[in-house]
Amino acid sequence: MGKRGKLVLALALAAACGCSEDADRLGRVCQKVSAKFDGVTEGMRGKLRSGAGAVRGSVIEASLDSRVAQRLRWDKDMSGAEVEVVPVAPGVVELHGTVSDLRQRRRAVELAGTTVGVENVLDKLTAETDANSP
Repeated sequence: MGKRGKLVLALALAAACGCSEDADRLGRVCQKVSAKFDGVTEGMRGKLRSGAGAVRGSVIEASLDSRVAQRLRWDKDMSGAEVEVVPVAPGVVELHGTVSDLRQRRRAVELAGTTVGVENVLDKLTAETDANSP
């Protein structure tokens, strides 16, 4: 709530009580409290902004293969898959490893292909259902 909102709330409460002298006093108290609160939280806002910038910078600086690997690792549809991401060229990654089925294989290629910075995905994955078929 902004300073004006706090002041309006304080004045409304004081007006409801019916005493204008108390309303003035309460308004001054609210202004002081609001100023103190803003002073305390201003440093926090700066820290949050700088922290968010640092996180954003580290994500951008992360290597392409590690970003793809993280997406594969954290996606619920990729549970149980063992996929290694190998950088081949700028913007190109190669996927090696084993997935459970064709659906999971397609998901891995989709996740890799939609990762920012990836231009091409080379699919070298093996699906367990493919390996068990005659």
